[in-house]
Amino acid sequence: MATSGAGDGCSSMNGFVSEIEQKQFTDLPAELLEYILCFPVLKHVDICNVSCSCKRLHDVCHGRGKVWGHQYKLRWPRLQKHYRQNECCDWQKEYRTRHTVGLQIRRTVVSISQRFFTEVPCVGQVLGDSFAEIESLGAPEHFCEDELLSILNSDRRKSLTLKYYAKKILYFLRQKNILRSLKMFLEQPAEQQSALEGALLVDQYCNPLADVSLDGISSQLEEITDKVKKMLRIKNPSHPSLRVTQGDCFAVDDFDLQRQVVVTLNAVLYEQLQYKGNECDYYNPLNSYIHQVLLRRTGIPISLSVLYMTLARKLGVQLEPVNFPNHFLLRWCQQQRGSGDIYDFVYIDAFGKGKQLTAKECEYLIGHQVTADYYNAISTTEVLLRMVGNLLNIGKRGSSTSCSTSRHWTHPNTGQWVIWYNTPWNTSSTRSTL
Repeated sequence: MATSGAGDGCSSMNGFVSEIEQKQFTDLPAELLEYILCFPVLKHVDICNVSCSCKRLHDVCHGRGKVWGHQYKLRWPRLQKHYRQNECCDWQKEYRTRHTVGLQIRRTVVSISQRFFTEVPCVGQVLGDSFAEIESLGAPEHFCEDELLSILNSDRRKSLTLKYYAKKILYFLRQKNILRSLKMFLEQPAEQQSALEGALLVDQYCNPLADVSLDGISSQLEEITDKVKKMLRIKNPSHPSLRVTQGDCFAVDDFDLQRQVVVTLNAVLYEQLQYKGNECDYYNPLNSYIHQVLLRRTGIPISLSVLYMTLARKLGVQLEPVNFPNHFLLRWCQQQRGSGDIYDFVYIDAFGKGKQLTAKECEYLIGHQVTADYYNAISTTEVLLRMVGNLLNIGKRGSSTSCSTSRHWTHPNTGQWVIWYNTPWNTSSTRSTL
């Protein structure tokens, strides 16, 4: 009986081993196969080969899209910001499109060098033709930009000529896109235009290769706003500005409460964070770029005023820009809204550490008298015109220029916004109408 029992146990074990030996890789659950196929060492070529081996693996690779989604994210991580989390997408199609666009972009960049030296002596025309080729692809713009950035970020010791022209095309491409955004911005109703957003578009146009975004700038301003609220809470724990959350639109009506905000904002901005007007290097173009003002904590009257006005508005105090000659100011109404009397306003000098001035003291600031018209509030469009005018004057002074310089902004007859822009490599002019 003992012998028989041992034989039965051995037979059972052999049957179990035999059953295991009959199991195949494709018999594994789909989730486990997806996990294996998402292993980092596998490339898109490997996935293509695996999917062609049998119907089971083809279905796993293409069924839920997890495998191709992983390949896409692994190869082009910068593109993830263009997709919502857990977004349903045909990842194989996205991968194929991005891969094809990459090959086409590289062919275009490679062809520039030969065309520049053998066909056209003007880089501007070559760039224009290349941009037209890229546009004709009908590919998503972020795919084109990502491929150009991939070329720029590759091994620095290789393909220097390729990088040289990729940088030019990227510069050209981004400026075109920013001009399009600026046109859309200017077509908005005046009450919907933000001085900060407009100033940022000017910044982006002059620095198209810089990593500057409205979200990034807004995040930095929120940090400053939080510091102001923290100090304001110590002075007045029940202040209505403390209840405001990001994105809320409200105004503090009580004048004393407004004054508390302004005093606290000055303390944080100029004492705690050490922002100041750049008197030593006033004509440096960096003083006009919002992202540089935040980085270097210095600027000129108009850029500091845009920053100050935006922060005050976040805290419920409505300030208005004033196109004062030689020194941009903000005005703060001390009476009922809609007053036209220049003496009903306090004027704030953001360049002078938030100093508050009367109308007469503003004249002392510039050394001569002006008419009442110069104390009027101006629109966001006029703020941008003055900001660009400052950059044009800097260019005329012959100091270090911005990445590109606009040469004219308004059509003398139609009043349309017009930009002729030069780039460091382009001696010809390109005209864009806004």
